[in-house]
Amino acid sequence: MQLNHGITQHSSKRLRVVIAGGSMGGLCAGLALRGIGCDVEIFERGSYNEANLTPSGVQSRGAGLVLQMEINRFLAEHGITTAEALGVTSWKRQYIVGDGSIIWEESTPQLMTSWDMLYRQLRKVFPDQHYHQGSKVIGVEQSGDCVVVRFEDGRKEKCDLLIGADGVDSTIRQQLLPDAVPQYAGYVAWRGLIDESLLSSDVAKFLAEQFTLFHGPGMQALCYLVPGPNGELDEGKRRINWLWYLNVLDGDELKTVMTDCEGRVRKFFLPQGEVRESVIQQMRVAAKGYLPEIFQYLFEVTEKPFIQPIYDLSLPRMVFGRVCLIGDAAFVVRPHTAAGTFKAVTNAIELAQELQESGSDVVAALEKWEPIQLAMGNYLKVLGVTLGNRSGLGHYVLRDTLLH
Repeated sequence: MQLNHGITQHSSKRLRVVIAGGSMGGLCAGLALRGIGCDVEIFERGSYNEANLTPSGVQSRGAGLVLQMEINRFLAEHGITTAEALGVTSWKRQYIVGDGSIIWEESTPQLMTSWDMLYRQLRKVFPDQHYHQGSKVIGVEQSGDCVVVRFEDGRKEKCDLLIGADGVDSTIRQQLLPDAVPQYAGYVAWRGLIDESLLSSDVAKFLAEQFTLFHGPGMQALCYLVPGPNGELDEGKRRINWLWYLNVLDGDELKTVMTDCEGRVRKFFLPQGEVRESVIQQMRVAAKGYLPEIFQYLFEVTEKPFIQPIYDLSLPRMVFGRVCLIGDAAFVVRPHTAAGTFKAVTNAIELAQELQESGSDVVAALEKWEPIQLAMGNYLKVLGVTLGNRSGLGHYVLRDTLLH
């Protein structure tokens, strides 16, 4: 459905929308709603580096992304960029075994990009004066015709619609559904990004424009090319994005892995530079015992790996009067689906469509929007669990623990 500018064609009222969360979902919602004539303010609790628009408080849930058709269409309709200028094509998949030999190949062209590349493209077209950093929501109140959002610094904002796009640890969700807590799936993803120029010529040739995968007992490793740190697409200037999924027992073992350099236990994400060196070295040793040589090499070459524990979350509701939840604030799906960003973009596009069709009737629009989004979120959640189970992730326990 093509969106036409100007929600005010049905009403003289111009909707004011506040979005809590300025990451991928929040930016997509902001752009989609501005596109139909809404006044939109985004409040992000973190901050970003002005020099390169790299988020410091806006944490990604992954370094590499598959550019789905819906994302490409969204970017084109909003005049942001073309898919070809945003990604690297992976022409086929190759599956390897422990000795590094290829046991299966198939042609599966996919366009791959990086989280930071896509974030920068979205962020640079959303007006700075309507994007507020360091603004943490601490409370929400609503009456029949408006929502009041309270911030940590004492600020209050009134709006017609509040969108909670504040991620897996959503403050908005915690207030509305305090018992809806993400559940640890039993495994983590070690991740890394490596400049293509740092790879040996043999490794670079073997991985060039391929999606490479390895499956082992209770683990999976994969890698593919993404754009360079500043969006470079030329050979030699791109990056390899790699992941190593492996089971980590909940409790003391997970706490050991997720304790950062300052002794804090992180729950949802352990960023680059925050993983303790002792843990990295133990995992380098473990990699030599469990991974094919090429993935051992990628781990060894990565100076600052980072860690993403895998969680599941699904909600019975996404709408609460004039408040709605989108993206990871509503459904956390496993990365195997390659649909985390697709989910947030679809939530945003279809919300704008319903608002446009209903004029300024926010409540009616949300009532029509919610069932389809719930169905999509539940489908992706089940799909992610199925794909994880298929690899034994979250279930298979190694006899010798990886961390001693």
